[in-house]
Amino acid sequence: MSSEDNTFVALGPANVGFRTHATRITHGAEIAGTNAGVIGTCQGASGNGVKGVGTGVGGAGVHGMSHTHDGNGGIFGAHIGPRAYGIWSASSSGLAARFDGPVVINGSLQVNGAKAAAVACSGGSHRLLYAVESPESWFEDFGFGRLVNGRASVTLDETFASVIGDDSYHVFITEYERNNALYVTGRTTTGFEVRSDSAEAAGEFSYRVTARRKDVRTSRFEQAYTDDKSMDEDVDSSATP
Repeated sequence: MSSEDNTFVALGPANVGFRTHATRITHGAEIAGTNAGVIGTCQGASGNGVKGVGTGVGGAGVHGMSHTHDGNGGIFGAHIGPRAYGIWSASSSGLAARFDGPVVINGSLQVNGAKAAAVACSGGSHRLLYAVESPESWFEDFGFGRLVNGRASVTLDETFASVIGDDSYHVFITEYERNNALYVTGRTTTGFEVRSDSAEAAGEFSYRVTARRKDVRTSRFEQAYTDDKSMDEDVDSSATP
């Protein structure tokens, strides 16, 4: 089926605007238009504008693909309600979503669970390493320095210094030589000094710099976003958002 104008409109029973069923062919229907291939509208309180169900082993309920080169997605979701979702995915046994490629989020990310990296280990297995969490949003950088005649000057990485904003950062020092009783002084937006009480002190040390990020200001233990579809609740994969 195809439409030569901008939209395709189909009418049917009260609860179904258009229904198609495929058994041995690939698609139940093919619809083309200049602006939208398919537009689904439902005015029911709990209905769906478009619903796709795939029962095949390798098929999808809804398959979206984009051949454009200007950033348009294969599937695009948007919401206009104050507590609505652009896209909602649920699963009671498998994965609610999977992304095979880089992911960009233009906004904040909240995870009601652990965040982990799957790392290849010896023996061919993959193990989970979890992210270190904090009540506030911090950036960190690490490096080495060397004490000469009881003092050392450390210059922060230029890019790192540009994203932390000011000199109210933390510096943690670890010595790798004899105990020189090192301390940090002279913190600025571009670096700091490490000194010893002994003018003859020498040796290598490492440092860890922790600073609040410049572009985002968060409250300590900020209230998490929750609603009726909280991940803390049991999820029914057949539920309709």
